Amino acid sequence: MHQDRSLDFELLFTRLPGSFLVLQPNEPQYTILAISDELLQNTGKQREDVLGRGLFEVYPENPDAIAATGPASLRASLKNVVENMVLDHMPIVRYDVPDASGGFEERYWHANSSPIADKDGKLSYILHTTHDITDKIIAERRESDLRMIEKKYSLFLQAPLAVCILTGPENIIEMSNNEMLRFYNKTNEIIGQPVFEAIPEAKYQGFAELLDIVHETGETYSVSEYPTKLVVGGEELIYYFNIVCQPYYELPEDKEPSGIFCLAHDVTELVLAKKQAEESETRLQAIIEATPECIKIVTPEGKLQYMNRCGLTMIEGDEGLLGKASVLDIIAPEHRIAWKKNHLSVCEGNSISWEFDIIGLKGTRRRMETHAVPLPGTAGKSHLAVTRDITKRKEAELALRESEEKFRVFANNIENLAWMADPEGSIFWYNERWYEYTGTTLDEMLGWGWDKVHHPDHVKRVVEFAQQAWTEGKTWELTFPLRGADGEYQWFLTRAYAIKDKQGNVLRWIGTNTNINNQKKAEASLEAKNLELIRINNDLDNFIYTASHDLKAPISNIEGLLRILSEELKEIELQHENVNHVISLMESSVERFKRTITSLTDLVKLQQENTIAATRVDLCKTIKDVILDLEPSIKATSANVEVEVEECMHVYFSEKNLRSVVLNLISNALKYASDERLPLVKVSCIEQQDYHVLTVTDNGLGIPAHNLPHMFTMFKRFHDHVEGTGIGLYMVKKMVEGAGGYITVSSEEGKSAEFKVFIRNSNL
Repeated sequence: MHQDRSLDFELLFTRLPGSFLVLQPNEPQYTILAISDELLQNTGKQREDVLGRGLFEVYPENPDAIAATGPASLRASLKNVVENMVLDHMPIVRYDVPDASGGFEERYWHANSSPIADKDGKLSYILHTTHDITDKIIAERRESDLRMIEKKYSLFLQAPLAVCILTGPENIIEMSNNEMLRFYNKTNEIIGQPVFEAIPEAKYQGFAELLDIVHETGETYSVSEYPTKLVVGGEELIYYFNIVCQPYYELPEDKEPSGIFCLAHDVTELVLAKKQAEESETRLQAIIEATPECIKIVTPEGKLQYMNRCGLTMIEGDEGLLGKASVLDIIAPEHRIAWKKNHLSVCEGNSISWEFDIIGLKGTRRRMETHAVPLPGTAGKSHLAVTRDITKRKEAELALRESEEKFRVFANNIENLAWMADPEGSIFWYNERWYEYTGTTLDEMLGWGWDKVHHPDHVKRVVEFAQQAWTEGKTWELTFPLRGADGEYQWFLTRAYAIKDKQGNVLRWIGTNTNINNQKKAEASLEAKNLELIRINNDLDNFIYTASHDLKAPISNIEGLLRILSEELKEIELQHENVNHVISLMESSVERFKRTITSLTDLVKLQQENTIAATRVDLCKTIKDVILDLEPSIKATSANVEVEVEECMHVYFSEKNLRSVVLNLISNALKYASDERLPLVKVSCIEQQDYHVLTVTDNGLGIPAHNLPHMFTMFKRFHDHVEGTGIGLYMVKKMVEGAGGYITVSSEEGKSAEFKVFIRNSNL
C-alpha cells in the first residue's frame, strides 16, 4: 500500500538554497508573497516583517548612495516582466540593504526576474532570483584602487622635480624620488638613513645650514640658483638648483617641525643661458664702443650721460666729461637755438634727425648728422642719439656738384654699398661694392631693380616706404636683407640722402647700405635666449601645478582605503588597540598632505593668474552675500556683525577678488573669537583722497605685537586651535597690492584686531 503524502511546496521553497522572492505582479507595489530563508539571512529580515508588504517598502532606496542603480534597474526589470511576459536578466547592480542601526549596508547583486503564468497563460506571479556578489565587487575594486595608487606613486618617483621627505631632527630620509637619487648617484637603500650619513657630500654643500634654519624657525626657506658640485661620469661639475625646504608638523599643535619637505629643480640650463645673455650684452656693448659712429645718451638738461669712444674722439674729449659737460658746450653758436628746439621735441617723445656743426674742445669744426629717439621707459627724460660725422660727406657732395667723376671715384672706395638716383627715385649708378656684393650688372639694376636682390618678404614694404620718402623729399633710412652673390641674405641699414638746391628742390639722391648682419644676429640671439627663459619658467609653473593636481587623486584614494581598512579592523580584539593608533596617525598624515597640496595649488594659481580688470562693484551687496554665506558660523558663535559702508557704496576692484578679501577678513574674525565674550565684528568704509578705506574690526583674541610684522607671511599661523594653512591673509595682501592698494593691521592682544584695506580710487 502507498501512503498518501502531500508535498509542502511553501516549506520546500523557503528551504531551497539560494535567494528567491515570489512577488505579486501588482505594479508598483509588487507585494512579497514568499521569500527564501537564505535571502532573509542575507538581508537581515524576519519573514513576518516581509510577507504581505511591498518590495520597495521592505527594501527602500538608499538616499545617500548616488551611484546605486539597483532600485531603478529592479523597477525596469519587473515592469518588463509584467508588460512582455519575458525572462529579464538584470546587469550587476548596487542595491544597499537597511541595517540594524537605521543606516544602509553597501551591497552588489546579480539577479533576474521570471514570469509565472497560470494554465490560461495569465501572469500570476513573478519569481525574482538574486545572488549577492558584494565580496567579489569590493575585492575587485580594492585591487583596482591599489593598482591606481601604485601607478600614481610610480609617477611621483619618475617626476623630473627632485623631491625627498626628511623626518626628525636627524633628518631621516623617509621618501626620495628617482630624480633625487639620480642627482647623487644613490639607490633606494638610503631610505631610512640620516641624510648626511647617506649623502655625506651634501653636508659640505651648505644643505646642513639650510635644514637647520628650517628646524629653528619653523618657516619655509627657499633659495634660487644654488650652486652644487656633483660628480657625473667621474667628472666634478657645478649644477644650479632652485631649492624649497618646507617644514611639516605631525599635529597642528606641535611647536617644532616633525620633518622637512624638500624640493629641488635643476635650473643649470637656465643659469647658463642667463650667463650667455649677459655675455651677449657685453658683446653688444663692445660693438657699440667699436662702431664708427657717435652713440650718446643726453639728459633732459642737455648733459652728456654716456658717449662711446668714437663720440669722445669727435668732440676731442675724454670720459671725465661724462655727467658734467653740456652738449651746448660743443655746438656751434649759430646752431644752438635749433639744437635746443629739437632736443625739447625728443624729450617730449618724438624721434628726430637733423644736422648741425660742432666745435671740438681743441677747436676742430665738424658737420654732424644725428638721429635722436626717446629712451624706452624714460619718456620726457633722457634720449639716445646716433650721430655721425658728415663733414667729409658734405665736402664730397660739394666736390660731386663740381665733378660727377670725382664723386664716383670716392664712392667706389668706401666700404658701404652706394648708389645714386634721380629726384623720382630711379637709380642710375651703383658703386663697385654693390656689384661685388650682389653679383649683378648695371643693366639688371637700372631704374628700380632691387626686387632682384631683395628678400621676397620685404620687397613690398621697402618699395612703399622708399616711394613715400622720395615723394616727401626727406632723408630716410631703413633696414632690410639683401641677397649676396653667393645666394645668402644679409641685413643692411640703408640711408638715402637728398641733395637739394638752394630752393629746397631735390637734385638727386645718394644712398648707402651698411652691413649690420652681425648686429642683427646678436639681437636675434638675445631675443631667443629671453624666449627660452620665459618658456622654462612657464614649464616650471605648469609642472608644479600639474604635480599638485595629480597628487590629489592618490591622496583621496589612500584616504578612502584607510576608511575601508578601519571598517575591516573593527572586530580586532582590544590587545591590538595600537592598530587604531597607527590608523589615526596615518589619517592625520593624509590630512596634512591634503592641506599642503591645496595650499601649493592656491599659491601657483595666485602666481600664474593675470591681473583681473577692476570694475565698479557694489560693496554693500558683496558684504551681504558674504555674511549670508557665513550665516552658519555666525549663528554657531552667536556673533553680531555690524555693517556701515554707506559712504562708499561702490568701489573699483575685481568683483571676485573683493569677495575673497571680505570673506577672509570676516571669517578670521569669527574663527579667532574670544571665549570670554560674544563676538562683535564691525565692517565700515570711508572715502579718503586717494583711497576707499574698508575696515574690519573684532573683539576677539587679538594679536601679540611681536607677531604683527609677520601677519601676511605665507604659511604663517599664530593660533593652532582652529584649522588653517596660513595662506589666507597672504593672498589677501597679494590681491590688494595687485590692484594698487595696500592693507594694514593693528591689534591689542586679548581684546581686538583691526584690518584696514586701502582700495585705490578709480580716477587714479
